[in-house]
Amino acid sequence: MTLLLLLASAAFARADIAVLVSDRLAVYDAPVARFRESVGRAVTVFEIGGDRARADSIVKQLAADPPPLIFAVGAKAAYVAVNDLPAIPVVYAMVLDPGRYGIAGTQVTGVSMEVPAEATLSQFQLFAPKVKHLGILLSATNTSPQVAEALSAARRLGFQTTVQRVTNARDLRAAWLRMADDVDGVWLLPDPVVMVPDSFRWLRNDAMRRRVPMLASTENLVRAGALLCVAPDRDVAGQQASELARRILDTGDLPGTIEPLPPATMRVVLNRDTLDSIGLEVDELMLDFADEVVRETEGR
Repeated sequence: MTLLLLLASAAFARADIAVLVSDRLAVYDAPVARFRESVGRAVTVFEIGGDRARADSIVKQLAADPPPLIFAVGAKAAYVAVNDLPAIPVVYAMVLDPGRYGIAGTQVTGVSMEVPAEATLSQFQLFAPKVKHLGILLSATNTSPQVAEALSAARRLGFQTTVQRVTNARDLRAAWLRMADDVDGVWLLPDPVVMVPDSFRWLRNDAMRRRVPMLASTENLVRAGALLCVAPDRDVAGQQASELARRILDTGDLPGTIEPLPPATMRVVLNRDTLDSIGLEVDELMLDFADEVVRETEGR
């Protein structure tokens, strides 16, 4: 499905739900399609496309003729909806760490992308059972409670962990080299300071050279060379968002009084090129446990 930006005022009816999408990305197609099929109301889709001027134009249109609700897909869309259209109820999806973007308030709820750390590590053990010592790179300012839970889950499952803290992305190489000889796996927890594109590419290449598997937090990182991630099912996320939208519109409940929903279904995404490159021997039948097997989309 291709999402088109609809800017003509005549195309938007006041009764329509506005679906605001951050970018034209394939990962957003499934939740938008399922939401549209399931919500039981007319919807109109608007794409920001990563363009601030386009976002301002959409905001101006929606402010002049407010929809009853906005379904925001992706962090950029949710940020624009919450900050520029604060009077309109918002349901978000496909937003990793909404608190980081200030996506909260009386008019906001959504579907979380947070996958339990134990579920992620359990799947990693299936495909990389020889990994016992995980290296983790984090910024010094990352005090997210999810980090503490991740470390606790690793201990419960028998992993040893070494954590290196960095003050900026430039420190990542030295931090990794301090522990690279001691660890046999890397766990890339969400961290906006550490996981910038250049740092990821360098770390991916060095880990690949050392044949060290990388466990990631997003499908995009797996497609770019990490071995595996456990991610929310995008299609089901759209269904869950439609349920939240119907509740808000049918009952008049404030979104902020509704706890964000955890992902109902999760999927394992595995990079076959990386599996082969690091020489990880996996029974072919094990690949059936992966919901999606991808090839690398970015050359090294």
